[in-house]
Amino acid sequence: MGGSDLEIEEKGEKYGKSWFIKYQGKISVPIPSGGRYFLENVDINSFRALDSQDRSTLMVGMDKNHVYCGNISLPDLNPDKLEIIGNGYYTDGTNTYFCSPNPERNEKLPGIMEFLQSLVYSYSKTKRPQSYIYPYTKIENEKKLQAVKDLYLVATDGEKVYYKGKLLENADLKTLKRVDMYTEYLADKENVYYKSKLLPIKNNGKLKVVSLQQGEDFLYDEINGYVFKEDYFFDREKSPYKALGNKGNHMYSMIFVNNEGIYYYDNQEKKLKRAGNNIFIGNLEEVNPNIFTDDENIYYFHGYEMRERYKKTSRNTEIYYLDKKVNWKKVADIGDGVHGSIWQKGDKHYYFDNLGMDSTIQDTIYEITDEDTLGYLLNNSGNVDKIKEFIENGKLIQTAGEKKVEIAVEDKKIPDNEKWWFLGALAVVFVVVVILRIKENQ
Repeated sequence: MGGSDLEIEEKGEKYGKSWFIKYQGKISVPIPSGGRYFLENVDINSFRALDSQDRSTLMVGMDKNHVYCGNISLPDLNPDKLEIIGNGYYTDGTNTYFCSPNPERNEKLPGIMEFLQSLVYSYSKTKRPQSYIYPYTKIENEKKLQAVKDLYLVATDGEKVYYKGKLLENADLKTLKRVDMYTEYLADKENVYYKSKLLPIKNNGKLKVVSLQQGEDFLYDEINGYVFKEDYFFDREKSPYKALGNKGNHMYSMIFVNNEGIYYYDNQEKKLKRAGNNIFIGNLEEVNPNIFTDDENIYYFHGYEMRERYKKTSRNTEIYYLDKKVNWKKVADIGDGVHGSIWQKGDKHYYFDNLGMDSTIQDTIYEITDEDTLGYLLNNSGNVDKIKEFIENGKLIQTAGEKKVEIAVEDKKIPDNEKWWFLGALAVVFVVVVILRIKENQ
C-alpha cells in the first residue's frame, strides 16, 4: 500500500521538518514501534504541516478540512484557525485538544485482534493494524489554556490544571511537580497523582519511585510504607512494606516485605502476590541493590528465565541465604561501586557483582580464588570483559547459598475460555486471506 516504509522514507517528499511524507499519492506519518501509517480522507493538495520550531508538533498536520494528530483526524478543530498552545495542546478558539507527542500502545485494540489484523496485513498489505497511536483528548473547557513552563504536557486555564489533556483534580499548580522526571507520578503540596488519577494518599515529602535497573516503576512512600503500581494500591491494611531490589539487576521482580510476608507484583496478572512468610529477623538493609541483610544474616537475589522449546515461559527471582553477617567486611568498591565491590571474611575474598544479567554475568556473588585476581580487581577501576574472563577461567567461582524463596512470573497465555473464539477467528482470517489472494491473481 504505497510502498515499504524504507522506500517511502528514501523516495517520498517530506513536508518541511515534520514527520509527514507524500509518496505515490498518499500521505503517511511514522509512529515509533508501530511503523508508518497512512492518513485517511486527506486532501493532498491542501495538506501542510505545522510551521513550528517545537519538536512536539512534528506529528501534527492539516488539510482544508481536518487537523491530524499522527494519522488520525481530530473532530471539531478548524484548521484555518488552529493555534499552538504548547506542551501538546491545540485550539481553534472554540475547541481545544491535547495531541501527545509520545506514542503509546492503542489500548482500544485487544491483543487477539491485533494479532489477527497483523496476520491479514502480512498477506494482503491492505491496512496495518493501529497498534500504536499518538493519544489525543478533547478538553471540555471554554477558557483559554496556557502551557505550563517546566511541566511537560501540563496546561492550565489559571484555575484548573490538565495533564495529557485530563483534569488533575484539586491540583495546586504552584507546588505541582513530578515525583521523578522519568515517570508519570506527580504531586503537589498535598495530592499525589498517577497521570491524571488522584491517588488515595497525601504527599508527605518522602515519596520516591523505585524499580529494577530495567524494570517496572513503583511509587513508594518511605514513611508509611505504601506502594503503588501506577494507580494499583498494594493492600493498605498490610502496610508498611519494605521495598528491596531498587536498581537491582540480578532479579526479575522487586520484593516488598511486611511483618507477615514477602510479596511481589505479577505484571502478567496485574496484581500483588504473596511469595511466602517473612523469614527475616529484625531490620532489613541493602548492601547493594542485589544483596541485603537482616539483623543476623546476609541474603542475595538470583534471577533466571525458564524456557521451553526456545520460548520463554517464566521469569524467576530467588532469594538465597549466604551466611551470618558477623566477620564480613567491605574491602573496596570496583568502578566506584558501579561494577561491584570486594568483601572479605577470614582469609577469603569475594566479588559482589553490580553489573547484572544484562552484562551476561549470571551470578551475584563470586569467590576470588587467587591473589593475582584480587590484586587486579583492587588496583583497576573495573573492566567488564576482564571480569567475564575471570569467571570463564575459574578465577571467580560462583558462591552457592541456600535457596529460601522462589518467585515465578509466568508468561501470559490465552485463557481457556478464549481459545475456541481465537481458533474460530483464525479460521475466518484464513478464509479472508485466501479470498484476497484469489482476487490478486485474477
